[in-house]
Amino acid sequence: MTVVTPVAQGRMADELIEVAHRFGANPEYSRAGGGNASVKLDGVLFIKPSGVPLATLTAADLVPLRIDVLLEALNSDSEVAGDPVQVAATAARLGDASGRRPSVEILFHALIPDALVLHTHPLVANALTCNADAEDLVARLLGDEAVLVPYTDPGVPLAREVAQARHDYTVRTGRPAPAITLLANHGIIVAGNTAAELTERAEWLTATIAAAVDATPAPPAEPVDAAALTALRNVVAPTLRGLLGTPERLAVVTSDAGDLVRWTTAAGCAVLTQGPLIPDQIVYAGSFPLVFTPSPQGDVATELAAAVAAHRSRHGKAPIITVIPGLVAFGAGADLAAARTALATFTDALRVARDADRLGTVRCMDAAQRGFIENWEAESYRQSVAASKVAGRLTGKVVMITGAAQGFGLGIAQELITQGAQLILADLNLDGAQANADAMCTEHGPGRAVAIRMDVSDEASALAAVAEAVAVYGGLDVFVSNAGVLRAGSIFTQSVSDFDLVTNVNYRGYFLGVRAVAPVMAAQHAVRPADWFDIIEINSKSGLAGSKANFAYAGSKFGGIGLTQSFALELVSDGVKVNAICPGNYLDGPLWTDPERGLFVQYLRAGKVPGATSIDDVRRHYEAQVPMRRGCFPADLAKAIYYIVDQDYETGQAVPVTGGQNMLN
Repeated sequence: MTVVTPVAQGRMADELIEVAHRFGANPEYSRAGGGNASVKLDGVLFIKPSGVPLATLTAADLVPLRIDVLLEALNSDSEVAGDPVQVAATAARLGDASGRRPSVEILFHALIPDALVLHTHPLVANALTCNADAEDLVARLLGDEAVLVPYTDPGVPLAREVAQARHDYTVRTGRPAPAITLLANHGIIVAGNTAAELTERAEWLTATIAAAVDATPAPPAEPVDAAALTALRNVVAPTLRGLLGTPERLAVVTSDAGDLVRWTTAAGCAVLTQGPLIPDQIVYAGSFPLVFTPSPQGDVATELAAAVAAHRSRHGKAPIITVIPGLVAFGAGADLAAARTALATFTDALRVARDADRLGTVRCMDAAQRGFIENWEAESYRQSVAASKVAGRLTGKVVMITGAAQGFGLGIAQELITQGAQLILADLNLDGAQANADAMCTEHGPGRAVAIRMDVSDEASALAAVAEAVAVYGGLDVFVSNAGVLRAGSIFTQSVSDFDLVTNVNYRGYFLGVRAVAPVMAAQHAVRPADWFDIIEINSKSGLAGSKANFAYAGSKFGGIGLTQSFALELVSDGVKVNAICPGNYLDGPLWTDPERGLFVQYLRAGKVPGATSIDDVRRHYEAQVPMRRGCFPADLAKAIYYIVDQDYETGQAVPVTGGQNMLN
């Protein structure tokens, strides 16, 4: 017989979702979807499943469990085969779980009588919970409004400690246990019978603790030399990408040089050497960061490789976080979302440690406590559910595209992201690039695209843009030099300023971009000598044959092929392939169709097409020159990019994508 799965409905279910979204979307309370929420309806506990973020929780996500069965399991001393919480969850389940796995925290949600229960890991509150003086602080700051539970392994042991603390409070005071429970080195539980009650209690708690923290000034951060930081990061991040990647791909390595990181030297930060503060830090950032201090005159890459190897030997795994004390921290992950989560979780811990020392003395988890979490299957499951499942021909590759705010650049980006690429949209039009990056992240997931301002014709801008890309992703696998301009005109009429503009963007800009990215790719190759990286110029069919009344553009593109061949010869020893793609006309793109400066208008005005009296005449003329009778599309270029990236035995080539209009001799 099929058992229908109940779904939480009504006002209380709506209030739970309201609370989950409010606190789950606030990184002050929840990071990486951590925490949990539940509602009790007619003897059934509806609780958030593992791997589903609080911020996006829906009523349909909630797993229904019989409360009486859960409480029976909590109070039973009978031996069970397997994890007792999951055994209890299976026994209490109503209907089909549909692959949803309830949180390991179901038992303390069940024993608290209030209708709504929210469990989070707020940074302000954890300055108290992760404190050797937590008991005295609770008594002084919160009085009888909260109970403190000493650190206990999650699951049945923690639920029983929560029950015991509530019981002891009632015995001591003669009153029901309060709605706020503090979990040492973990987080908080707040309960209520309405969303307003729960919200008021959570916000009162954090405001009370924050006021106590703010009573003591924060220690100062170390000053930073921006140029030295950039130079060091441009070596360390690409090297870490190679050292911390998998055999299939390099890692993404993002970095943070903010005040919290630069404070680490001033405080002798316990998080660097004594261990983690809370379970989430272990899961997402690792128990111990790699603390790396390069010697003043040493080879940074060589020293870093030795330090990573020593960390692996000592801890049995590679570091997720690498810290250069007082300067910068790096977080590694399979993609930018994972790397950002790791780094943010670590800097959260730095803040908690800093503020805990302002209240009292920070307390780190001991070896037994962190060992339980490191080897706990439930946390591995939660992390695997939340992990990215993106797959494609460019999965894991970081691709920077210049001129990506519109036209071929945008079209190429929109194609590559569907194949797993992580994109840097570089353009002088930062607003346009940012809007496109935001849209891509909305469709494909957080961290899949970022926008960076870049004037390809300006040396400082090119270097700064690549340095920013390294700060965000750690390096580059593919650089697509696409930015270009075209100013058509006769030799008798074209201005020198138009000629210089085309040359500076198309020819000089290609050189400046390659000069900026080549050292980053070379650093990656030094660590991963079997890996190839790619520089691809989006050239033109005008780079293969002269173009009447378009000499500035054609000359810049002929020159681009000369650069491509020359760069290929020089960079091959650094593991960098350099190739060009020569597309036909993108007749539907803004370069052609812009009503003011588009090529249809320019060519009509310049008399480039004999007898043409309209834009339609110009279009038909160019379509007629293509054996396949159409213009080139971004999807056509994307296929050429896939070929070039996949090909391990090709460099210095100019690949035509022209529908047969240009054929190689």
